[in-house]
Amino acid sequence: MTGGIAVANSTLTFLALFSLAYVAAILFAHRGTARHASGLTEFFVSGRDLGLGTAIATLGATEIGLITIAYNAQKGFNEGFSAFHIGLAALVGCAFVGALGFVVKPIRRTGVLTLPEYYEQRYGRDIRVFGAIVMAMGGILNMGLFLKVASVFLAAMLAANGADVNVNILMITLIGVSVLYTCYGGMRSVIITDVFQFFLLAAGLLFAVIFLTRLIPLDQAVAVVKEHKGIGGFDPFANESFGLSYVLWMILVAGVVSAAIWPTALSRALCIEKEETVQRAYLISSVIFLSRMIIPAFLGVLAFCYFNIPAIGGSELLSGHGSDADLVATPLMLGHAMPSWLLAFLAVAMFASFMSTQDSYLFCWASILSRDVLGPVFGTVENEKAQKWGTRTLIVVIALYELYWGLIYEGREDIWDYLAVSGSIYFCSGIVLLAGGLYWKGATRRGALWALILGFSAVVALSPIKTALGLEAVSAPLIGFAAIGLSLVGFVVGSLTERRIRGQEEGAA
Repeated sequence: MTGGIAVANSTLTFLALFSLAYVAAILFAHRGTARHASGLTEFFVSGRDLGLGTAIATLGATEIGLITIAYNAQKGFNEGFSAFHIGLAALVGCAFVGALGFVVKPIRRTGVLTLPEYYEQRYGRDIRVFGAIVMAMGGILNMGLFLKVASVFLAAMLAANGADVNVNILMITLIGVSVLYTCYGGMRSVIITDVFQFFLLAAGLLFAVIFLTRLIPLDQAVAVVKEHKGIGGFDPFANESFGLSYVLWMILVAGVVSAAIWPTALSRALCIEKEETVQRAYLISSVIFLSRMIIPAFLGVLAFCYFNIPAIGGSELLSGHGSDADLVATPLMLGHAMPSWLLAFLAVAMFASFMSTQDSYLFCWASILSRDVLGPVFGTVENEKAQKWGTRTLIVVIALYELYWGLIYEGREDIWDYLAVSGSIYFCSGIVLLAGGLYWKGATRRGALWALILGFSAVVALSPIKTALGLEAVSAPLIGFAAIGLSLVGFVVGSLTERRIRGQEEGAA
């Protein structure tokens, strides 16, 4: 008992020291932000002055949040090494974007500050407003589980070590800090913090993997997965949870969409100084897109082995966690297996990863609602004061929503599938409007409107709606592909019919 208390106290001491060092580093990093305080370009796209290294770091930090670690660890625990295909799919999709400059290069060329601003350039102001609402709705719904999942993950990790920390208060505090510095400096504050957090999290995950693979060597992990999961633990096409449609869906969602369509990532292209740097940044970042999926999934695989090897962990450690067992397995392993100093360092790195996602998401959705919905409606698009205060107010409102939604949503899909489905509410039409507008001269306002309306059908894939409609047997990837197909058909048919009507009117005149 005394030994357990000593370990817990040691963990709390290291946690306090590392946390203070982290806060001091963040404050030091923001010391010069006030010098860049004016102008819409500064506030929304950080003065558009990012070089290659900074662009890669901020893109990586945004896409490797605590939620990313949690859902990939959950996938690795449940599906074994076959979950690695999500990372490989992300690599392929992001490399495709970087190699061809798909969407990211031409959107940077437009000089817009937000993505819906391009909708107005290409389709008209009403499409800008409607598209911004759909974009923000999908994004805000997407981040609904961030706080809940992060709290469960960190609570399990620290409690397993005996550290008594009120994680809910901690997470609310982290959100509060993210809100403050994001409101203060806009996108520049987001990028400054992201760069530091990227290296901190990379170090924490690297240390954790090195330590745990000494405890559970790779060959032993392979043997345990083979024994308990069979071929499905290695081959995604043989795994009943995946299959061909799921793999193809992951190439689209985890790769192409996450890099070139999802606003929090695509907005980084708008911040890069030189157009020719955009492709290189995304091509190199494809390795990060691979790592952000595979490393946490590997931790999940190790957690499965840890609790199925009696001499190391044992399944009794997971008893009592019920349906949350797959979510808490990895943090429980980390808390049980790692020494106090390493656990505390990893916890602070995960605090940082949570904040790096929070600041990017809060700023992205708030700026879109302020600049692309409220701005056109009230005529304040170019009013710097109105845009800044509108964005800051909405950052606070969205953060409060996140606190609420994280407590009430009761879906049955796992975390990653919830994120993919909720995000598809936007990206099923977003990929059509962006790619169609940039690469097809015949696209029109009517086509864009029909695409937005039909793409919203992706909401059917959320488990409560699927259940209500009696579609439980239809997989989320199939619904997603169907929604994209409907959106594309609406886009093409709407554009062609509008052009035909225009031609008839011009002929009659």
